[in-house]
Amino acid sequence: MAQDADLSKNAFPFIRVAPRLPKPRDVGLTIVADRGLGMNRIDDLVDSAGDHIDVVKIAIGAWRLQSEAFLKKKIAALKKAKIKTFFAGDATEAAFQQGVSKEFYQAVKKLGADAVEVSSAQVTMSLDDKCGLIKMAKGSGLNVVGEAGQKGHEDWTRSLPFVLAQIEAYQKAGAWKVLVQGEGISEGVEDRKEDLLLNIAARFDIKDLIFQAKDSATQEWFISTFGGQVNLDVDDHQVLDVELMRRGLRKRGVFGLLGSL
Repeated sequence: MAQDADLSKNAFPFIRVAPRLPKPRDVGLTIVADRGLGMNRIDDLVDSAGDHIDVVKIAIGAWRLQSEAFLKKKIAALKKAKIKTFFAGDATEAAFQQGVSKEFYQAVKKLGADAVEVSSAQVTMSLDDKCGLIKMAKGSGLNVVGEAGQKGHEDWTRSLPFVLAQIEAYQKAGAWKVLVQGEGISEGVEDRKEDLLLNIAARFDIKDLIFQAKDSATQEWFISTFGGQVNLDVDDHQVLDVELMRRGLRKRGVFGLLGSL
Protein backbone atom coordinates (compact mmCIF):
# COMPACT_ATOMS: atom_id res chain seq x y z
CA MET A 1 0.00 0.00 0.00
CA ALA A 2 1.16 3.52 -0.72
CA GLN A 3 2.91 5.50 2.00
CA ASP A 4 2.55 8.83 0.18
CA ALA A 5 0.97 11.56 2.29
CA ASP A 6 -1.19 12.64 -0.66
CA LEU A 7 -2.29 9.12 -1.74
CA SER A 8 -0.93 9.78 -5.23
CA LYS A 9 -0.29 6.07 -5.84
CA ASN A 10 -3.75 4.98 -4.72
CA ALA A 11 -6.89 4.62 -6.82
CA PHE A 12 -8.39 7.75 -8.42
CA PRO A 13 -5.24 9.90 -7.99
CA PHE A 14 -6.89 12.74 -9.95
CA ILE A 15 -9.35 13.37 -7.07
CA ARG A 16 -7.71 15.67 -4.53
CA VAL A 17 -8.03 15.02 -0.79
CA ALA A 18 -6.48 16.70 2.23
CA PRO A 19 -2.94 15.43 2.90
CA ARG A 20 -1.68 13.60 5.96
CA LEU A 21 1.80 13.15 7.33
CA PRO A 22 3.16 9.72 6.33
CA LYS A 23 4.08 7.15 8.95
CA PRO A 24 5.88 7.09 11.29
CA ARG A 25 4.15 10.10 12.83
CA ASP A 26 3.67 11.34 16.37
CA VAL A 27 0.47 13.34 15.86
CA GLY A 28 -2.85 12.44 14.27
CA LEU A 29 -2.46 8.90 15.57
CA THR A 30 -5.12 6.26 15.03
CA ILE A 31 -4.94 3.69 17.82
CA VAL A 32 -6.90 0.46 17.28
CA ALA A 33 -8.15 -1.76 20.10
CA ASP A 34 -7.35 -5.45 19.53
CA ARG A 35 -9.72 -7.63 21.55
CA GLY A 36 -8.07 -10.93 20.70
CA LEU A 37 -7.90 -10.68 16.89
CA GLY A 38 -6.56 -13.71 15.03
CA MET A 39 -3.85 -13.51 12.38
CA ASN A 40 -6.27 -13.70 9.43
CA ARG A 41 -8.11 -10.67 10.72
CA ILE A 42 -4.84 -8.87 11.49
CA ASP A 43 -3.63 -9.59 7.95
CA ASP A 44 -6.93 -8.30 6.49
CA LEU A 45 -6.76 -5.17 8.65
CA VAL A 46 -3.19 -4.43 7.59
CA ASP A 47 -4.01 -5.12 3.93
CA SER A 48 -7.09 -2.88 3.84
CA ALA A 49 -6.15 -0.10 6.28
CA GLY A 50 -2.59 -0.60 7.50
CA ASP A 51 -1.32 2.74 6.19
CA HIS A 52 -3.87 4.51 8.39
CA ILE A 53 -3.14 2.68 11.67
CA ASP A 54 -0.33 3.93 13.89
CA VAL A 55 -0.73 1.82 17.02
CA VAL A 56 -2.55 -1.38 18.01
CA LYS A 57 -3.57 -1.75 21.65
CA ILE A 58 -3.62 -5.38 22.81
CA ALA A 59 -6.66 -5.16 25.06
CA ILE A 60 -9.10 -6.87 27.47
CA GLY A 61 -6.60 -9.38 28.89
CA ALA A 62 -6.83 -11.63 25.82
CA TRP A 63 -3.02 -11.81 26.01
CA ARG A 64 -3.31 -14.30 28.92
CA LEU A 65 -5.36 -16.74 26.83
CA GLN A 66 -2.94 -16.72 23.87
CA SER A 67 0.47 -18.27 23.44
CA GLU A 68 3.74 -16.36 23.51
CA ALA A 69 4.48 -17.60 19.98
CA PHE A 70 1.16 -16.21 18.72
CA LEU A 71 1.68 -12.82 20.37
CA LYS A 72 5.21 -12.59 18.94
CA LYS A 73 3.87 -13.39 15.48
CA LYS A 74 1.12 -10.77 15.75
CA ILE A 75 3.45 -8.06 17.05
CA ALA A 76 6.03 -8.86 14.36
CA ALA A 77 3.39 -8.64 11.61
CA LEU A 78 2.23 -5.26 12.88
CA LYS A 79 5.79 -3.98 13.22
CA LYS A 80 6.46 -5.00 9.60
CA ALA A 81 3.51 -2.78 8.63
CA LYS A 82 5.03 0.09 10.66
CA ILE A 83 2.36 -0.24 13.34
CA LYS A 84 3.42 0.03 16.99
CA THR A 85 1.88 -2.08 19.74
CA PHE A 86 1.18 -1.66 23.43
CA PHE A 87 -0.45 -3.78 26.10
CA ALA A 88 -3.57 -2.25 27.64
CA GLY A 89 -3.83 -1.40 31.31
CA ASP A 90 -5.58 -4.59 32.42
CA ALA A 91 -2.27 -6.41 32.00
CA THR A 92 -0.42 -3.81 34.04
CA GLU A 93 -3.05 -3.93 36.77
CA ALA A 94 -2.95 -7.73 37.08
CA ALA A 95 0.84 -7.66 37.32
CA PHE A 96 0.74 -4.86 39.92
CA GLN A 97 -1.81 -6.69 42.06
CA GLN A 98 0.33 -9.84 42.03
CA GLY A 99 3.64 -8.06 42.62
CA VAL A 100 5.19 -9.05 39.28
CA SER A 101 5.31 -5.70 37.47
CA LYS A 102 9.04 -5.88 36.74
CA GLU A 103 8.71 -9.37 35.27
CA PHE A 104 5.73 -8.26 33.21
CA TYR A 105 7.56 -5.32 31.66
CA GLN A 106 10.54 -7.50 30.84
CA ALA A 107 8.24 -10.03 29.15
CA VAL A 108 6.49 -7.29 27.14
CA LYS A 109 9.87 -6.05 25.92
CA LYS A 110 10.87 -9.60 24.97
CA LEU A 111 7.67 -10.01 22.92
CA GLY A 112 8.69 -7.00 20.84
CA ALA A 113 5.93 -4.58 21.92
CA ASP A 114 6.69 -0.88 22.14
CA ALA A 115 4.74 0.25 25.19
CA VAL A 116 2.35 -0.50 28.04
CA GLU A 117 -0.63 1.32 29.46
CA VAL A 118 -0.81 2.22 33.15
CA SER A 119 -4.37 2.48 34.48
CA SER A 120 -6.52 1.63 37.50
CA ALA A 121 -9.77 0.31 36.04
CA GLN A 122 -9.91 -2.96 38.02
CA VAL A 123 -7.38 -2.39 40.80
CA THR A 124 -7.26 0.39 43.39
CA MET A 125 -4.01 2.22 42.82
CA SER A 126 -2.74 5.57 44.04
CA LEU A 127 -1.42 8.24 41.71
CA ASP A 128 2.04 7.68 43.22
CA ASP A 129 1.76 3.96 42.45
CA LYS A 130 0.87 4.67 38.83
CA CYS A 131 3.71 7.15 38.43
CA GLY A 132 6.06 4.57 39.93
CA LEU A 133 4.92 2.01 37.35
CA ILE A 134 5.47 4.53 34.56
CA LYS A 135 9.06 5.01 35.71
CA MET A 136 9.59 1.26 36.08
CA ALA A 137 8.28 0.54 32.59
CA LYS A 138 10.44 3.28 31.10
CA GLY A 139 13.40 1.77 32.92
CA SER A 140 12.62 -1.49 31.10
CA GLY A 141 12.92 0.29 27.76
CA LEU A 142 9.19 0.71 27.11
CA ASN A 143 7.10 3.75 26.30
CA VAL A 144 4.07 4.32 28.52
CA VAL A 145 0.49 5.41 27.96
CA GLY A 146 -0.94 6.70 31.23
CA GLU A 147 -4.74 6.55 31.53
CA ALA A 148 -6.58 9.51 33.03
CA GLY A 149 -10.00 8.58 34.35
CA GLN A 150 -11.69 5.57 35.88
CA LYS A 151 -13.82 2.93 34.16
CA GLY A 152 -17.13 2.28 35.88
CA HIS A 153 -17.14 5.60 37.75
CA GLU A 154 -18.76 8.56 36.00
CA ASP A 155 -17.96 10.77 38.98
CA TRP A 156 -14.28 10.82 38.06
CA THR A 157 -15.18 13.63 35.65
CA ARG A 158 -16.60 15.92 38.36
CA SER A 159 -13.27 17.40 39.42
CA LEU A 160 -11.43 19.06 36.56
CA PRO A 161 -8.45 19.99 38.81
CA PHE A 162 -7.96 16.31 39.73
CA VAL A 163 -8.08 15.19 36.09
CA LEU A 164 -5.54 17.88 35.16
CA ALA A 165 -3.33 16.86 38.10
CA GLN A 166 -3.41 13.23 36.93
CA ILE A 167 -2.30 14.15 33.42
CA GLU A 168 0.43 16.45 34.70
CA ALA A 169 1.75 13.77 37.08
CA TYR A 170 1.89 11.16 34.30
CA GLN A 171 3.79 13.53 32.05
CA LYS A 172 6.28 14.39 34.79
CA ALA A 173 6.80 10.66 35.39
CA GLY A 174 7.72 10.26 31.71
CA ALA A 175 4.56 9.01 29.99
CA TRP A 176 4.76 9.06 26.19
CA LYS A 177 1.04 9.85 25.87
CA VAL A 178 -1.90 10.21 28.23
CA LEU A 179 -5.13 8.48 27.24
CA VAL A 180 -8.30 10.23 28.41
CA GLN A 181 -10.83 7.54 29.33
CA GLY A 182 -14.00 7.66 27.26
CA GLU A 183 -16.27 6.11 29.87
CA GLY A 184 -17.95 8.91 31.79
CA ILE A 185 -17.22 11.45 29.04
CA SER A 186 -18.65 10.05 25.80
CA GLU A 187 -19.56 6.50 26.85
CA GLY A 188 -22.32 5.65 29.30
CA VAL A 189 -23.58 9.24 29.48
CA GLU A 190 -26.54 11.02 27.91
CA ASP A 191 -24.55 14.03 26.74
CA ARG A 192 -20.89 14.16 25.81
CA LYS A 193 -18.92 16.25 28.34
CA GLU A 194 -17.41 18.62 25.81
CA ASP A 195 -16.59 21.35 28.35
CA LEU A 196 -14.32 18.95 30.25
CA LEU A 197 -12.56 17.93 27.04
CA LEU A 198 -12.07 21.55 25.98
CA ASN A 199 -10.63 22.43 29.38
CA ILE A 200 -8.17 19.53 29.14
CA ALA A 201 -7.17 20.60 25.62
CA ALA A 202 -6.71 24.17 26.80
CA ARG A 203 -4.22 23.05 29.46
CA PHE A 204 -2.20 20.45 27.53
CA ASP A 205 -0.93 20.04 23.99
CA ILE A 206 -3.34 17.62 22.33
CA LYS A 207 -0.45 15.89 20.54
CA ASP A 208 0.45 14.47 23.97
CA LEU A 209 -3.08 13.13 24.57
CA ILE A 210 -5.14 10.22 23.23
CA PHE A 211 -8.93 10.40 23.32
CA GLN A 212 -11.19 7.36 23.25
CA ALA A 213 -13.84 7.75 20.55
CA LYS A 214 -15.94 4.68 19.93
CA ASP A 215 -18.85 6.14 17.98
CA SER A 216 -19.06 8.15 14.79
CA ALA A 217 -20.56 11.29 16.35
CA THR A 218 -17.78 11.49 18.95
CA GLN A 219 -15.09 10.90 16.34
CA GLU A 220 -16.56 13.66 14.20
CA TRP A 221 -16.66 16.03 17.19
CA PHE A 222 -12.99 15.46 18.04
CA ILE A 223 -11.81 15.93 14.46
CA SER A 224 -13.98 18.96 13.74
CA THR A 225 -13.00 20.54 17.07
CA PHE A 226 -9.28 19.74 17.29
CA GLY A 227 -8.43 19.00 13.66
CA GLY A 228 -6.83 16.03 11.97
CA GLN A 229 -3.89 16.05 14.37
CA VAL A 230 -5.97 14.65 17.26
CA ASN A 231 -4.99 11.17 18.49
CA LEU A 232 -7.98 8.80 18.64
CA ASP A 233 -8.49 5.33 20.15
CA VAL A 234 -11.05 3.53 17.96
CA ASP A 235 -12.21 0.01 17.06
CA ASP A 236 -10.74 -1.94 14.15
CA HIS A 237 -13.81 -1.58 11.91
CA GLN A 238 -13.75 2.23 12.29
CA VAL A 239 -10.28 2.95 10.88
CA LEU A 240 -11.28 3.95 7.34
CA ASP A 241 -14.24 6.02 8.55
CA VAL A 242 -11.93 7.99 10.84
CA GLU A 243 -9.30 8.42 8.12
CA LEU A 244 -11.95 9.76 5.74
CA MET A 245 -13.07 12.24 8.40
CA ARG A 246 -9.47 13.35 8.92
CA ARG A 247 -9.12 14.00 5.18
CA GLY A 248 -12.41 15.87 4.83
CA LEU A 249 -14.14 13.17 2.76
CA ARG A 250 -16.71 12.18 5.37
CA LYS A 251 -18.95 14.21 7.67
CA ARG A 252 -17.16 17.52 6.98
CA GLY A 253 -17.89 17.57 3.24
CA VAL A 254 -15.96 16.36 0.22
CA PHE A 255 -15.33 19.86 -1.15
CA GLY A 256 -13.84 21.27 2.04
CA LEU A 257 -10.48 19.55 1.61
CA LEU A 258 -9.38 20.95 4.94
CA GLY A 259 -5.67 20.78 5.69
CA SER A 260 -4.76 17.99 8.06
CA LEU A 261 -1.78 16.31 9.67
